[in-house]
Amino acid sequence: MYSVRKEFAEDAEGTLRKLKEIGFEAVQLDGMRGNDPIQVARLLEKYQLRVAGMHIKHDRFFNDLDGIIEEAYLFGCKTIYDKYIDDEEQNEQGYRKTKEVLLAAAQKLSPLGFRVGLHNPEYDYNNDVDGRKVMDYITDPVNGICIYPEPDTYWMTVAGENPVETIKKYSGRAPILHLKDYRSGYDVNDMENNLMEVGSGDIDIRSVVKWGEANGVEYYCVEQDYSRIGIFESLKRGFDYLVSLEEEL
Repeated sequence: MYSVRKEFAEDAEGTLRKLKEIGFEAVQLDGMRGNDPIQVARLLEKYQLRVAGMHIKHDRFFNDLDGIIEEAYLFGCKTIYDKYIDDEEQNEQGYRKTKEVLLAAAQKLSPLGFRVGLHNPEYDYNNDVDGRKVMDYITDPVNGICIYPEPDTYWMTVAGENPVETIKKYSGRAPILHLKDYRSGYDVNDMENNLMEVGSGDIDIRSVVKWGEANGVEYYCVEQDYSRIGIFESLKRGFDYLVSLEEEL
């Protein structure tokens, strides 16, 4: 739902209706954008859209775990992710504290069937802690408890990784995979030009999905942070491309 954050804020029902018309059967929530959560839950039921996962603001894992639990039960979803490590926390101390807090949340919530995860770090992807990249450090298990990674094909590419190879380390522990495509030839920070609709860029999305089908991915999140052709058209193209892979895979 981050892709349609502006549209959702202005017209929640119209946004969900359009997503359903494209063919989506599930969404990943990314905050209410000013909407009443109860009304959003009703609209999701009206348009028969499941909630695959929920992106939660970083600070809420520190000070509003009860609120997170309440929302999770409202939307019938126990897969929750720290969506973005706040800028001021993108340092060694912040990463260590983030892992500590997420592990504590997982320890409390896992017995209730929750999965606590971390969305793919963005421009801080290559930062290291104890010789491990941020995502690997935070998702490394501790005493049998681990944080679920949520890899993102675009951000891995921006970081200089090959998503087809990088995702292999997350086998069996990445229930949601974010798909965004990348076009080379532009500065890595130029998202307005290097971000492409899923299936129309340089990333081998087909191989990524083939790996996902064999390694426990439950949902593929078609994401488009910005669009040059209209956000719903961008999402439709990505959705249609994934559907076209069904017969091949």
